[in-house]
Amino acid sequence: MTWDDLPLMRRRTLVSSLNLLCRTDGKRSPATVLLDPAVCLPAIDTASAVDLGIAPKTLQNHRANLRYVMRRRGLLAPVRRYGPTSDPAWAVLEKALPKRFHPHRLHAFMRDCDKNGLQPGEVTSATLDDYARRLAASQGSKNVRANVREAARQWNKMRGLIPGWPDTELVLGPPEGRIQTPPLSAYPLHREAEDYSAWLVRSPEDADEDDEAPDPASPETVATRRKGLRLLLWAMLQTGSTPDELTDLGVLLQFDTAKRIMRLHRDRLGTPHPNKANERLPTHGTAMLAATLQSLAIFRKLPGEANARLRRMLKVYRPKRQCEIGDDLSALLDRLEDPETEARLLHLPALLLHKARRLRDGWTSKAGVNHPPKPQEACWMAALAAALEILLHLPLRVHDLTRLRLGEELSMRQAGERGPVEARLSVTANKNGRLVETWLRGEPAAVLVEYLRDFRPLGPHPTTAWVFPNRDGAALPRNKGGFSERIARAIHAHTGVRMTVHDFRAFAAARILQDNPHAVEDVRALLGHGGFEIALRYYRRTNRQGTARRVSEGIGTRRRRSAATAIPPGLPLDLARRRRGMA
Repeated sequence: MTWDDLPLMRRRTLVSSLNLLCRTDGKRSPATVLLDPAVCLPAIDTASAVDLGIAPKTLQNHRANLRYVMRRRGLLAPVRRYGPTSDPAWAVLEKALPKRFHPHRLHAFMRDCDKNGLQPGEVTSATLDDYARRLAASQGSKNVRANVREAARQWNKMRGLIPGWPDTELVLGPPEGRIQTPPLSAYPLHREAEDYSAWLVRSPEDADEDDEAPDPASPETVATRRKGLRLLLWAMLQTGSTPDELTDLGVLLQFDTAKRIMRLHRDRLGTPHPNKANERLPTHGTAMLAATLQSLAIFRKLPGEANARLRRMLKVYRPKRQCEIGDDLSALLDRLEDPETEARLLHLPALLLHKARRLRDGWTSKAGVNHPPKPQEACWMAALAAALEILLHLPLRVHDLTRLRLGEELSMRQAGERGPVEARLSVTANKNGRLVETWLRGEPAAVLVEYLRDFRPLGPHPTTAWVFPNRDGAALPRNKGGFSERIARAIHAHTGVRMTVHDFRAFAAARILQDNPHAVEDVRALLGHGGFEIALRYYRRTNRQGTARRVSEGIGTRRRRSAATAIPPGLPLDLARRRRGMA
């Protein structure tokens, strides 16, 4: 296909799409844009309509047009069109799907299997991997793996709901470049590994007198240690060991073995050294593995001399402590210093609450299209507004945010029948056990009141104590991974900024120090830190910017003061002095 083969409207839209790509990549010339799916599609898929100053529908049209041109050029595989399943076995399963269930991703997967001539009982995880590769070749979307994972989740859920559904659990394999470690049950040492997990969470009363670890670990720490253990055992397999040889955890603590597997992971996870071409620097990934080995040494009660030698070796695989905030976080704070971007973020809870009201009540568009009420979606939208309002005033970690409970961490109080409502947030941080609290009054408290009174009863399990209930069970809080992702997507869609829940802590620290550069104690107290190390990182950034500004202002002041006696450039010194009466 050539340029002349495109219809006139497609040519115009393609030019507009290329100009849009240039705007997302630093306003470069359209002639330099390479129409490569691996480059163009991620750039335009991650772009924000708000950041580009266009309507969301316009951005969707540009994405669709680029994919159309790439398919015409043969850069993307054609889209597979699926009709109803022709095999009776698939038709029976498809007809048995619950009516309230909307498994469009599962429908597509089932019809793809039918088109490839597979019976329901022949579907395996390898089939799912092949399906993901075909989707990536035809769509080139960053959401392909998420869509395939959702199809696998729906498939596995139907196993317990529909009689006759194939009893095969589907699991999507790791993406290219990622490793997949065997489970701990694949090794002879799996019983000792379970003992190690139980040792991590034991109470201080059950600990031995010579035990170095007095406090029980959190569930997150236990999961991290088990992940680190699987990675260490995987490295043993890569260096020539067989699973049958790994009979106990002591093999990992042999000095030469530990050094060899840590070097393998540093080569895999480390960042390139800025001055040495063949050397890599340690990262947080290698630090996690070093901490796992050190924890195993305590569990196995490694002798003192061997333990000290192992500790000295593991220090090499821990990155140096940061004195400044990272470049990515600094770039985010620079973007949020823009008044327009900051205003979008600050008013986002009110905007989301307005959209939630429309979803709850329904509305009619300007074109006369009637949108019926969607109370469930209104509840999710209002929950995002309430979470953002809390994060702006008390930047909690996502674990603590999802586990807020009415009457415990969040309590509402009203002075009289007509008095203003006050919301009190008092949270003991799960990470370090420190108490952080604040009081919300006026508009912030009104956002929480409206969510709890008008929207939360529309969602699942309205009688539970969780402020943000889980849709699957009253005893569970909102899943922190999914909730964090929804918050990040809402922020990006409405502000153009990619910001996580944890980034609100940096945003709050930067704003405190901008208003008062010496309020380091305020930052430490708000974030719930035990020391001043992280607060000083934000202080150094703010102080550096203030120092540069003060130096520039001082040079300008001195230049204006000395303008009357300044010597013009290029004028001989003796002549200038005679003109000014100095000679």
